[in-house]
Amino acid sequence: MLNYIHELYQHELESKRLAFESDPGYRDALAKLNQRYEAIWDTGDHKLCEALYSSCFDLVHFSSRSAFYHGMRLGMALICWGGGGLSGL
Repeated sequence: MLNYIHELYQHELESKRLAFESDPGYRDALAKLNQRYEAIWDTGDHKLCEALYSSCFDLVHFSSRSAFYHGMRLGMALICWGGGGLSGL
């Protein structure tokens, strides 16, 4: 089973599905976070921090969603590999 898990992990890496950057929502949230951080850095205006915090939560949302999907895909592959299909649940 360990060999199979390793093969699944390698397959996910090679197919680039483990890269959060493949999610457009994540890319957008990361870009907004960077823009807002740079605006605070450049202007020194701490009133912009609220928008920065909002961007942080958006980034956490999209990265958590991607991590969940990757885990779910791995779990489904393991269930199928075990031969039980979904009835094994």
